[in-house]
Amino acid sequence: MNDFQHFLREDSLFTASEFFLNMKNPKPVTHSVRLESKVYEELSKEASKKSASFNNLVNQILKKYVEFDQFIPDLNFVLIHKGLIISNMEGQNDDTVLSRAEAAGGSFARDTILTMGLPLNKESLLYFIDPVVCRYKNFADCQRYQRDGKEVFYLRHDLGARWSLFLKGYVSGAFRNVLHKEIEIDETKDGIRFTV
Repeated sequence: MNDFQHFLREDSLFTASEFFLNMKNPKPVTHSVRLESKVYEELSKEASKKSASFNNLVNQILKKYVEFDQFIPDLNFVLIHKGLIISNMEGQNDDTVLSRAEAAGGSFARDTILTMGLPLNKESLLYFIDPVVCRYKNFADCQRYQRDGKEVFYLRHDLGARWSLFLKGYVSGAFRNVLHKEIEIDETKDGIRFTV
């Protein structure tokens, strides 16, 4: 663990899984940091574009690093444009897209959750879906809401029916491999919806 991670954990000796599951109730800490002037200027411009404070933007960036980016080298990521993925799927039949997505979602969900030191349970899988799959991998925009005591997820995108089919397989593979559970997923050309 580097000094930054140690600082963020406020000298606690708890596990990574406790850390991630407790991030819902953050306790602010004040700390000053020296930045190169060019880095500061770029961050200030970005904060202004997003109508956010400098502090808020830096906190978002650091939180993303702590929650996910630090694990990227261990997860063998390659940055690929979504259009390339979609064009590759066009030559495949629906069954092939679905089965490959199920295999990828199942193995990647399990590997990611274990790499992050989280338990293989429902809370970790939901964390994998949002923020990991939706915000950090940028697969879709995740809308979450409560209905009849259950949580409903709607993963929305603008990449067409093939991407919805891929997402359906990816999420169902994750549920099957991590929780050994089948999940009903509704799909449209604009997204998928499921309830847990």
